[in-house]
Amino acid sequence: MELAQTVARLDQWLKEHAPGDFRQLAPPAEPALVTAVAENRFEPHPDVRSWLALHDGSALDPTPAAGAFVPTDFPLLGAVGMSVGLREMEEEVARALEEDEAEYVVGVTADVRWLPVAMNHTGGQLVVDHREGPGFGAVLELDPSIDVNGVKRWDSLSHLFDSVLDALVHGTPVATASGARSFPRIEDTGNSLPHVVWDIYYG
Repeated sequence: MELAQTVARLDQWLKEHAPGDFRQLAPPAEPALVTAVAENRFEPHPDVRSWLALHDGSALDPTPAAGAFVPTDFPLLGAVGMSVGLREMEEEVARALEEDEAEYVVGVTADVRWLPVAMNHTGGQLVVDHREGPGFGAVLELDPSIDVNGVKRWDSLSHLFDSVLDALVHGTPVATASGARSFPRIEDTGNSLPHVVWDIYYG
């Protein structure tokens, strides 16, 4: 399904079932910010541009637990956050080249064409691969805390949103980078608006 259509359905589902997450969806990013997200290093993937044209991330207020409805518990970055993340990627690659560690870093834990699009509370990241080749546009996961380096999670941002929507509506599990299964549920403690959390099952 086209990304815009999927996100429209996702918005409606969150509004009805997880209003805490729905309230965290930012309005569209300013067109100038979308254009500058990769700072002229490369042209952002159409899915990235489409997402930012709908919502400038899913953490309008960074304090609440809500907004992390992408498994497992990833808030989506806005245009500024993506730009900052890309600069940090470039700095890490430059450091690795200077210290003769490129083989352990470039294309493994960082790359100048990996555009961060989400970050969770443990420092894990989802990045959209902008390297030329068959993996162009794929969403990869990086999380040094669990030794995950550039593991492909989805074919594209469109595929990511399709799988999230399918999981929320039908309870379809989403595979994690480590091969476990994650299932969504609505958390409603009464202290905040209901929001999506992901439970992980191994084996």
